[in-house]
Amino acid sequence: MAKSLIRLTFVIKWIAAFVIGASLSVQALAHNVLGGVYAIGSTIEGEAGFSNGDMAKAGTLVLIQAKDGRKLGETKTDEEGFFVFEAREQIDHHFIIDMSAGHVLNLVLPADELPENLSAQTIQQDSDAAQQASASVTANTESTGLVNLYAPASGINNLNPAVVSPDELQKMIEQAVARQVKPLRQELAAYKEKAGFQDILGGIGYIFGLCGLGIWWQQRKRAKRANSPKHQDSDRVKDHA
Repeated sequence: MAKSLIRLTFVIKWIAAFVIGASLSVQALAHNVLGGVYAIGSTIEGEAGFSNGDMAKAGTLVLIQAKDGRKLGETKTDEEGFFVFEAREQIDHHFIIDMSAGHVLNLVLPADELPENLSAQTIQQDSDAAQQASASVTANTESTGLVNLYAPASGINNLNPAVVSPDELQKMIEQAVARQVKPLRQELAAYKEKAGFQDILGGIGYIFGLCGLGIWWQQRKRAKRANSPKHQDSDRVKDHA
C-alpha cells in the first residue's frame, strides 16, 4: 500500500511539473515573432508581428543589410506592422527588426526574387526622374518667369493609360495579388498559432487520460487481490495470530 502511494505521489508530481512546463512553453510560444517579405518588382514589402496575432508597433525600426553586413537602408513599420523598402541592387536583403523585450525578427529576401536588371533600372529611373523635374522647372520658368513648385511633372497629364509596358503590367498584377494575399497570410499565421495551442492542450489531456487509466488499472488489480481466496486466508491467519 505504501509503495502504491509513493508511486501515485510521484506520478502526480510528474504531471504537475509537465503542466507547469507546458504552460510556460505556451506563454513563450505566444511571444514568438513572425513575419515575411516579398518583392513586387523592385519594391520589397513586408510585415512583422507576434504569433499571438499582435503586429509590430508603429514606428518599429527595420534595418536592411547585405549579406556582408553592409547597410542598405532602413525603414519603419506602420500601425499594421507593415513596411516597404525600395531595392536598388539584386542581392540578398537581410531585414533585422528589433521588436523590443529581446524579440528580434530576422527575414531574408533572396536575390533571385528581384529583377535581374535592377541596378540598371534604378539608374535609368533616377535619370528619367531628374530629367522630368528639370524639364518641368524649365517650362514653368520660361512661361511665367517664376518657378511654380506646385506644377505637376512634365508628361504625367499626357500619360495614356491604354499604353502600358509589359513590366508595368506585371508590377500592377503583382501589387493586386499582394493586396489579396496579405490578409490570407495573417489568417494562416493566426490559424497555425491556434492549432499549436490546441495540440498542446490535447497532449496534456492525453497524458492525464493515460495516468488516470494506469491508476484505475492498479486499483482494479489491488481490489482483485483483496477479494482473492488466498488473500482472505492470509488475513485470517494474521487475525488468529
